[in-house]
Amino acid sequence: MREDFLHYVWRFKKLNNTSLKTVQNNEVVIKDFGLYLGTEGPDFFNAQVYIDGQLWAGNVEMHINASDWYAHHHEIDPAYQNVILHVVWNNDLSVLRSNGTEIPTIVLKDYVSENVFNAYHQFKLNPQYIFCEDYIKQFNSFDWLLWKEKLMIERLEQFTNRIVTELKQTNNNWEEAFYRILLRNFGLNINGEVFYQVSKNLPLKIIRKEQAHLVHLEALFLGTANMLQSDREDYYLKTLQKTYSYLKQKYNLKQTVNSPSYHQLRPDNFPTIRLIQFASFIYNQPFLFDLIRNPESVSRNNYLLGATVSDYWQTHYVFGKEHKIRKKTVSQSFYNLLLINTILPFQYVYHQQLGKDIIDEVLQHYQSIDLEKNSTTEMFQKLQVPVKSSLDSQSVLFLKKNYCDLRRCLNCEIGIKLMNR
Repeated sequence: MREDFLHYVWRFKKLNNTSLKTVQNNEVVIKDFGLYLGTEGPDFFNAQVYIDGQLWAGNVEMHINASDWYAHHHEIDPAYQNVILHVVWNNDLSVLRSNGTEIPTIVLKDYVSENVFNAYHQFKLNPQYIFCEDYIKQFNSFDWLLWKEKLMIERLEQFTNRIVTELKQTNNNWEEAFYRILLRNFGLNINGEVFYQVSKNLPLKIIRKEQAHLVHLEALFLGTANMLQSDREDYYLKTLQKTYSYLKQKYNLKQTVNSPSYHQLRPDNFPTIRLIQFASFIYNQPFLFDLIRNPESVSRNNYLLGATVSDYWQTHYVFGKEHKIRKKTVSQSFYNLLLINTILPFQYVYHQQLGKDIIDEVLQHYQSIDLEKNSTTEMFQKLQVPVKSSLDSQSVLFLKKNYCDLRRCLNCEIGIKLMNR
């Protein structure tokens, strides 16, 4: 038993509320069940309840056990002083307000039908990949479309929180914040944190001063990432070492503590190649924030899609080991990842703060990008869920991590729909 079942019963009025009584034997008539926000604080806000004919207006709090009130320390939290009704599954303890009066309490299991409880129990019985996989086919394509758009908006709000946090750390410098997050995502999951530290140790203002010299940019990125320590006899390595030594002293730069990893990476994702591609992109893109300021710029040549590497790196993945010439450009699939996780979220947040609503345009752009292929999207496809674009893949990834894995089935449109059959 989880509290989400109690929330579900109350939200959708799945209880027999014609003869409600508190454990104190007071008659209860619910005028308004209140508003469920799913945020911190009481579970339902602004409810209206008659208790023995007296109308009370305030909040409703729910727990599996009445004693959870004290386990969660609500007795010392001012946010819970306006609770007018305590709804529990097991009444194992009387709960008192700060003034010593007892809070009216309803034992919900006395008013829930066996059918509703059995449906909930069956729904969560013997889960495999996700709890509803035996029933998910009953969720039609139109409902999926609406739910996936809601999930994508939640996902964008999650991106918003990260971007706002970065803006605070950069004193509201949008271009610096974008530079940091973009470089972080160039490192993917394995090297993202190291690349992020590079961006913090190598501010954009320094990059701007050296932007006209590609060799300087390569030296700055590789040197700050602690990747020029090799003693190989390689002419280009020696050039970069000498260049970085000069620039490090000139700008008083710090290097990252940890070097990027090559572990389990394909050569095209080696940190050397990704940092050199980023240097090439910065070299050719004089106004970095144009990608965000002008949403249509992502459809034009913005030097990111197809960003290549300099001559040396066309025949090397690491220093000193030569191979046949390869262009090593930023591929469409990698560019799509940057669009999905960096550029489009930044456009959404930036224009939102300017008071411009571009949510439809952003969602349409996600819809136009090929889906991400991974174990989660493949599993949902096997369950016959329509997953065809990045909007779909981002939605089901968010659904799996933030609903399925956390067992928030009764906050999910699928779970609610199936429970209401």
